[in-house]
Amino acid sequence: MGTRFKHFKTICKHKAIVYRECKACGIPWQGIIHDLSKFSLIEFSASAKFFQGDKSPIEAEKAKEGYSVAWLNHKGHNKHHWEWWTDFDEFGNVIANKIPSRYVVEMLCDWIGAGMVYSKEKWTQEEPLNYYNKVRKGLHFHPETEELIVTLLKIIHDQGLDAFHKVCKERYPLLTDYDGIYIP
Repeated sequence: MGTRFKHFKTICKHKAIVYRECKACGIPWQGIIHDLSKFSLIEFSASAKFFQGDKSPIEAEKAKEGYSVAWLNHKGHNKHHWEWWTDFDEFGNVIANKIPSRYVVEMLCDWIGAGMVYSKEKWTQEEPLNYYNKVRKGLHFHPETEELIVTLLKIIHDQGLDAFHKVCKERYPLLTDYDGIYIP
């Protein structure tokens, strides 16, 4: 089986898990449209070329090329990535804008999906918080966004996915986009 087909299967498996998680959190549309850019020529070609099966091909592309064309395209087309919500001021300092809760929840569903695809049966409810704690020094979040992320990750860690889904459905205004437009 060629790497293009293996990469396609990995994307589909990831999307299926993220859809299941988003739907359980009350944002099924986010799950449907999640990561559609991965099927674009620029992302699919680069990622298939660097496919490994047990981790993201983006890191392999960065290691070889010094950057990833797949990642540059991906983060600019998907609001569930924190980088979409950052900018720079005139001095080059990062400005971290507040991320709407629907995209925070989708981001966490994305982390869950990636963890389940790459860790397979070794995945546990502790993994998303452990991942965050491992990489957080390189992330830029608005303080309110970071507070929401940590709160939800602790719920997953301590109480499991069912509790996470329930809290997302009950506590957070997930049905509006950042500009207040209703999203079904």
